Amino acid sequence: MFLISTDYFQIKKTKNKGRGVFCKKEIKDKIIIGEYTGEKIKIAEYDLEKDKLGLYLMYLNDTYAIYPDLTKVDIHLINHSCEPNCKIVNSKGHVYFKAIKNIKVGQELTILYLLPPNDGLCNPCTHSCHCGRKKCTGTMHLL
Repeated sequence: MFLISTDYFQIKKTKNKGRGVFCKKEIKDKIIIGEYTGEKIKIAEYDLEKDKLGLYLMYLNDTYAIYPDLTKVDIHLINHSCEPNCKIVNSKGHVYFKAIKNIKVGQELTILYLLPPNDGLCNPCTHSCHCGRKKCTGTMHLL
């Protein structure tokens, strides 16, 4: 759920990433953008192979992940970037997205997805990055 007012963000279509969250009013460094909420799912019982939208599954701890309500306009719409302006903060059973720099009007809010390194397990890999940043690695996997 967003913890900032709707005065600060808007949801818009992006060129290559579906919908995204964009800044309407400057967001200052260290501001908590929101909390990743949804259904708690046991990781060991979850079949990621059957989940075509698996990128929405957010790690909570070694046992559980969070799967958001995809029918809602919420923080799960924040896209990946190799040079993000927000970070994931996992604290006391909650997952927050926090600004790591000032975010200017018109900029897309982004995080580093932190997908595990692709050691050939993701084949064919569909996690290519389209962030367009200078330091883009071409993948959402950690290298």
